[in-house]
Amino acid sequence: MKVLAPLNNLEHIDDYIEAGAGEFYIGFFDKEWSDTFGDFADINRMSGFKEISNPYDLDTVLQIVKAIKAKGKEVYITFNSSIYSDEQLAFMKRYFEHVKEAGVDGVIVSCIEQVILAREIGVPSVISTISGVYNKDIAIFYQEKGTKRIILPRDLAIAEIEAIKKAAPEAEYEIFMMRNGCSFSDSNCLGLHRKERCSICSSIKHAGKELRLKNNDFHSKNTAELNDMIYNNSFHNYACGLCGIYDFVEMGIAACKIVGRSDEWQYICKDIKIIKDNIDLAKRCGSKEEYLDKMHFPEDRVMMCKLGLSCYYPEVRF
Repeated sequence: MKVLAPLNNLEHIDDYIEAGAGEFYIGFFDKEWSDTFGDFADINRMSGFKEISNPYDLDTVLQIVKAIKAKGKEVYITFNSSIYSDEQLAFMKRYFEHVKEAGVDGVIVSCIEQVILAREIGVPSVISTISGVYNKDIAIFYQEKGTKRIILPRDLAIAEIEAIKKAAPEAEYEIFMMRNGCSFSDSNCLGLHRKERCSICSSIKHAGKELRLKNNDFHSKNTAELNDMIYNNSFHNYACGLCGIYDFVEMGIAACKIVGRSDEWQYICKDIKIIKDNIDLAKRCGSKEEYLDKMHFPEDRVMMCKLGLSCYYPEVRF
């Protein structure tokens, strides 16, 4: 199982690789796309943050792809907005042609129309969580369409992931591992990730708090406020799936993902290293129990692990 890291800082590619990254994903911002389709038409899920999350243009990304491939690592480019029009898909065709020529390992896509387009161009497709592969039937559908990899939703349990993989074993599978959790399903979220807070999660998080409680006493208000603070700080900002690594190594998951195209490179490197260390440990352990006894924990173990509110896969410990 490889560590898949977001790449938003060219100066530190070698630092990521030294920490243990085996794969990268990257998006780009294209002014021509925005001029053609408007500011609210996204190329990928993070287009609303423009250069903050996608700091490079297409030409630069193509050079990055070649540089990463020269270092013997894999790289994927994101084209996973919630929706595309026929005109946008036609425009996207030239993007796919360019990234194929650069040698990209796959395009991360969100709909069957993109899978078909990628197949026509001859570039591998990776199914985003936007497609909502929640069961074996959806996985089999995309597997039969020739997709290279399926990214499974962050709210699936380990047993559900194993069942899907067994039912459609020809595709590779990618799961979430660290950072940036979300309480909502990508495939059922019609909001956009933007500074204007068009997404449900961001709108709720930044809204003025109006607590409507049956008992309007100090204890009730304090408990509700604490609950809100813990969930926002512990899961949305920093989720963790380290406890599940032994299971994923055993079932042959291809990659585990670090979310955070807007995060600082130092924190990404820390996550890469602890994941890689735990993957190597899991391969040496003879049982899940041995792995859990010896595993490397995140720095804020008491807050994150004891409450269980930061867990991608809480069933391992609870």
